[in-house]
Amino acid sequence: MKDFVLFVRHFFKILALVGHVLLALLAIIAIAAGVIALAEGMSYWDALYFAAITGLTIGYGDIKPVTAVGRIVAILVGLIGVVFFGIVVGVATRALAHCVEIKHGPLNKDRH
Repeated sequence: MKDFVLFVRHFFKILALVGHVLLALLAIIAIAAGVIALAEGMSYWDALYFAAITGLTIGYGDIKPVTAVGRIVAILVGLIGVVFFGIVVGVATRALAHCVEIKHGPLNKDRH
């Protein structure tokens, strides 16, 4: 449990360093949901749901764009979602590596 708490602490510390980037990406997705709502003639909340499912690369298919604008924005939302979660995975990887370094020493230590 102590190791997990250490990981979570480092995860959020590193996440704070890139938080502004993640917030900007979320803002872009929220704006894209507005564009999708206008282009597809749906409510903002349905469009936001669609953008979230697309950004998460789940794609249930219950809502799908039919206009060219909606489809282009959906592609952009999908790409932004991949970048967003790539950053989160990178942060988690760095936090885990830092915990291993604390427990076992530097990872790149020469062992002759």
